[in-house]
Amino acid sequence: MGIKKKHIQVILFSSIIIASVFITTLVGYTLYIQWKKDAFTTTYRSSVYKLTAELFKNDIPWSKVKLDVRDASRGREIAVFEGAITNNTGKTLESLLIEISFVDPDGRVLYKDWVDPLTEHRFWRAVPTDSASITRVLLPGETLIFRHNLSNCPREIVKDISGMKGFAKSDVEQKVKYVYSIEGLKVS
Repeated sequence: MGIKKKHIQVILFSSIIIASVFITTLVGYTLYIQWKKDAFTTTYRSSVYKLTAELFKNDIPWSKVKLDVRDASRGREIAVFEGAITNNTGKTLESLLIEISFVDPDGRVLYKDWVDPLTEHRFWRAVPTDSASITRVLLPGETLIFRHNLSNCPREIVKDISGMKGFAKSDVEQKVKYVYSIEGLKVS
């Protein structure tokens, strides 16, 4: 008994479907494994970034930190966070993430912003203590003076900040306070 022509067509068609399902599953599984590997790597790097900041935050002192309100274009006022940090870690800082939060008296966060002063080249300048070169990394012993515009800061917070500046401060108690900290750090 021989194989009929219809049976050969069914066998070929079934084999093609099974092979395509197998190949698609294999490709999908490979892509999934690569995605999980990349997600793990990203999570690991983020954890190291935060842990390094936690380890070295006491070796990076702050100075001249202030919050101010400046006039922007079209008569609009914006909040500006500025200050200076000094690298006393003994290592070169390649990336530095600063978190600025505005908190109401109940402890609720009203606004949060992040800045990496080493990458925002429009607003940074390094004040070297040993050398005359200006770099995008912060060498040991160098001080970085930075300014960051909080361009998306809500108007209520900007009004509260502007009420606390000037020669005669208003009698109204400041409604929000700001908190800043180093949240991420990459050293070499």
